[in-house]
Amino acid sequence: MKKCILLIASWLPLSLFAQAPAESEDVMLQGFYWNSQKQTGWTQLTQRVDEISQNFNLVWLPPSASAEGGDAVGGSNVGYHPRQWNNQNSCWGTASDLRTLISAMHAKGVKVIADIVINHRAGDTGWGNFTKDDFGTYGTYQLTTDHICANDEINTDKSAGAWYGKAKGANDTGENWNGARDLDHTSPYVQQDVEAYLNWLHGEFGYDGWRYDYCKGYDGKYVGIYNAATQPYLSVGEYWDGGYDPVAAWIEATGRQSMAFDFPSKYAALNNGLAKNNYANMSWIENKTTWRPAGMIHHHNYNRYAITFVDNHDTYRDGNKYTGNIQAAYAFLLSSPGIPCVFWPHWVGADHDAINRMIAVRRAVGLHSESDVTVTQRGTYYESHAIGHNGQLITRIGTAAPTTAPDGYQLVASGTTWQMFADDAVAASIVPVQQSSLKVWAENGKLCVQSPQPQLVSVFTTDGRIVYNNQVTTLSLMLPAHCYVVQAGGKSMKVVVK
Repeated sequence: MKKCILLIASWLPLSLFAQAPAESEDVMLQGFYWNSQKQTGWTQLTQRVDEISQNFNLVWLPPSASAEGGDAVGGSNVGYHPRQWNNQNSCWGTASDLRTLISAMHAKGVKVIADIVINHRAGDTGWGNFTKDDFGTYGTYQLTTDHICANDEINTDKSAGAWYGKAKGANDTGENWNGARDLDHTSPYVQQDVEAYLNWLHGEFGYDGWRYDYCKGYDGKYVGIYNAATQPYLSVGEYWDGGYDPVAAWIEATGRQSMAFDFPSKYAALNNGLAKNNYANMSWIENKTTWRPAGMIHHHNYNRYAITFVDNHDTYRDGNKYTGNIQAAYAFLLSSPGIPCVFWPHWVGADHDAINRMIAVRRAVGLHSESDVTVTQRGTYYESHAIGHNGQLITRIGTAAPTTAPDGYQLVASGTTWQMFADDAVAASIVPVQQSSLKVWAENGKLCVQSPQPQLVSVFTTDGRIVYNNQVTTLSLMLPAHCYVVQAGGKSMKVVVK
């Protein structure tokens, strides 16, 4: 099923691999979706920095350069056909608003990842008249038709008019993008322009890392060149391919100086696995010996370089959308290796509290991008055993999965068809999640609940046995003296009845 990829960059010093942080406990938020300019613009995100920082330490922002369609705040251009790299007024907000947002994120310990669109570029008023890039002390550059790939549409499509046949660059080193002019990354001048652009984004705005858009469009070695010149905290490429071998080959082509989104995991484990109740699809075997969560994350050579996700702005609006249980999908992500990336609509929707709870559990256990995760059940349900910096976590997904806690473990998060069990030492350290609209307490041998509206309240013993499950606004339940887990509103709380 998967070929052996030669580790052609294994001789490089590990100091060069900072763009894929080792044993990273980071959790990323994709802070936008397609046409969310009025919901996730710079000012709107700034208002939510406190809440974001409580759950995430990386936020991926949309393209911030002025793009085709204009730079009116709230406009509809989204930003994936940039026109002027040094103009950071966009549909998402003004340059000043962007600086304010990034500063607010940094003040709360959150790193910000820029969406870098350098495969292609839109002309100002025609096919090939590019706007000058003025990056101040970082340099000034003027791209021309000399820097457009020779096999771009400008040389093959006569609707280019006066621009027809003008491109003089080398042939494209990757796949063609016919929506704008493909840049010739073999050109030293183009490389210098890109490097100045990225260094300027870091120096002037404070961006911490790069998400490379459509990196199938040019050879991966250029991402390695750009990262070596700019030294981001983290780099990730959108190499959209469901195959393990192509994504691994792209990571190697960068000199292992970039991570990649784990499309193989999305398709195998989620779209074609969990969404279809095909639990066997959720794991791949590593080196013919050990079953691991499916995708790039299944192999110790590449889990450090994988960013896992359920959906993104593109897959969410086309036939690649995940159609299964959202919470169960995040139970898979947040108990697996790699750096998990949570999608904005999932986080702000009905699954908000459950996702936050799973993130809290992941952090308490100390799961990281290179965690040893073994899949122990892959037939009628999915079960994994993960080892983190601080402890261990067992995750079960599926209607047939047993709900009783394994010996030495306690239930720490659960929902429909999924449960997470942390080892006793870690479970005791997890701070119960409270919510202002719900009150849970114990008094006189009773477990008490008050809610302003009816909601499902479930009460478990710490070994996973259900002792109460009903929709209520108030509850006064006489129970034997014991520690219980109360779940309501997507949150989980430990309460001791005396």
